[in-house]
Amino acid sequence: MDDLRLIGYWRNDDHPEYPDPHDLVDEAWDPTERHRVWAYLSSGTMRSAYMGHSPCRMCDAQNGALEFTDGVYVWPEGLGHYVYDHAVRLPTEVVGHAVARLDDLESRRVSRQWWLQQFGEDGPTT
Repeated sequence: MDDLRLIGYWRNDDHPEYPDPHDLVDEAWDPTERHRVWAYLSSGTMRSAYMGHSPCRMCDAQNGALEFTDGVYVWPEGLGHYVYDHAVRLPTEVVGHAVARLDDLESRRVSRQWWLQQFGEDGPTT
């Protein structure tokens, strides 16, 4: 099983090797793509919950206490804030992954058949 790839954690005293979000600001980033990446990051699956909120390194806003994943990447709840509010552009691979996953979901037809089959004339099937 592959390891989850950590993204969206920033330089601090314990991890001086992490990037500084100020260095990743891209005001020219296409706003539609940026919004889609924000939406993707905001809809991850909760992996962990922590005791305290993490402050934004750029504006000091309280930025959540959860960690999300999509089964490939793992990121802090507040990563979407950096993308949406501060135009922090993530690596091309991460942006491409998020956009491709959204494109795939949006291209699929929605079928109600399975849901309707779960309920016969006598109520839910078991």
